[in-house]
Amino acid sequence: MTTSLPLDHSGMGVLSRDECYDRLRSARVGRLAFVSDGDPVILPVNHGVDGESIVFRTAPGSKLLAGDSELRVAFEVDGYDVDRRSGWSVLVRGTASTVEDVGEIRRLNRIGVWPWADLVERTYWIRIACYSVTGRETVHPAR
Repeated sequence: MTTSLPLDHSGMGVLSRDECYDRLRSARVGRLAFVSDGDPVILPVNHGVDGESIVFRTAPGSKLLAGDSELRVAFEVDGYDVDRRSGWSVLVRGTASTVEDVGEIRRLNRIGVWPWADLVERTYWIRIACYSVTGRETVHPAR
């Protein structure tokens, strides 16, 4: 297999910004990383892409506190095929914020993001305003 992707220093294919957003839109679950009470936390979330922002629903707890505190966060999605030794990942870095505008909340409620864990109602929306979006893909030399 050959690729037209540019390669990074380790031989991984570098995804374009558009390819990164395509992968973010295709993945239904990602991982949110932030610091809570001085410790790193990584939590899975169902998410959507709204323009160039990542959005997800949450309930009161550490994710809502991260949004209320406008913390810098990381968000990652990936895909892989173990048998083919191939995969990709997209990493977003940005600032989390709680969505408070009623009109925007109504609009977000219609974009089809529904948590898989649904014992607790998740009525709050968090937006990650992205300042960095990067992606990599495994590239194997032609054989």
